Amino acid sequence: MRKILYLLLALCSAAGAEVPLEKMIGQMIAVGFDGSSSSHEWIKLIKKQIRNGEVGAVVMYAKNIVDPRQLQQLAASMHTQGSPLPIWVMVDQEGGKIERLPASKGFAGFPSAAKVARGSVANAFGVYRNMACELRGYAINFNLAPVVDLDVNNSVISSQSRAFSKKPEAVAKYADAFIRAHNSCGVLTALKHFPGYGSTVNDTHFESADTTALYDKQEMEPYRLLLNRAHAVMVSHMVDRNVDDLPASLSKKQIDLLRTIGFGGVVMTDDLQMAAIASNFDLNETVIRAINAGNDMLLFSNMLASDREIPYKVRRIILEAVKNKEISADRIKASYGRIAALKRKRLG
Repeated sequence: MRKILYLLLALCSAAGAEVPLEKMIGQMIAVGFDGSSSSHEWIKLIKKQIRNGEVGAVVMYAKNIVDPRQLQQLAASMHTQGSPLPIWVMVDQEGGKIERLPASKGFAGFPSAAKVARGSVANAFGVYRNMACELRGYAINFNLAPVVDLDVNNSVISSQSRAFSKKPEAVAKYADAFIRAHNSCGVLTALKHFPGYGSTVNDTHFESADTTALYDKQEMEPYRLLLNRAHAVMVSHMVDRNVDDLPASLSKKQIDLLRTIGFGGVVMTDDLQMAAIASNFDLNETVIRAINAGNDMLLFSNMLASDREIPYKVRRIILEAVKNKEISADRIKASYGRIAALKRKRLG
């Protein structure tokens, strides 16, 4: 009987029953930052935010990465701040043009998805195992990849060789190799960009992207095929008015589609400071819509904007929205539970 009681207490704790709401909210926030040295004022602030449980993930970009030694020291320091749950140190390391650890800075360097897909799946596993183990060696534990968009419509994705194939089954096979390789080195992954950015010819970094006339329903297929492999899914800002007039990242209808096909893991937004969102919605509306849509983690890259206070602003918005019943506390607890479960997951 005592063992059952302990088990129930553990399950309640894992679900966030005794965690203050503001700490749950902190785990839902992923941020980028300026600087590459521990002496930089923003990096000092980021470390404080990690210690206080005010952010759940940090994302490193080219501006934060100088060379292997510097990266290892900086990333490793993020893990020693005594955060309530393990901190996720994230990068976009796809290979090819989207590579935060490039050969030009002394790292290994890896080919694009399109080039990898010219070889065998077994070879892809080897390439991506080398990639993942390099990331892990530099204290990075979450890769915001692989891209599972289809190579169609001469889109932003295809023009940069970021897609494996135009065929969903082939995309899923190579993405599966990517995920398995990263698992073997203890690095988490996120499929992107749901519900499929391959049909999009506009770049959501700089403008809205309405794909209603172009969207190919086959773009959903890789997600169906990889449901049992995926740790997380990143949602894009594209608009398909056949489903909703809102960008996918703010659309409950779109994220409900992902849940309906069986995905139970962590759902995260693409960068909410991209023009497709920031030019059309203020921060308050963005945050409330993103959470009510079903996102578990909100990403603010601080690449197109520069706001050190974003974790505090987002937390205030959410707490006020919960108080005003615009967001339910249960919605926050559900996201916290999924994030906490993934942070405790053992890979390999």
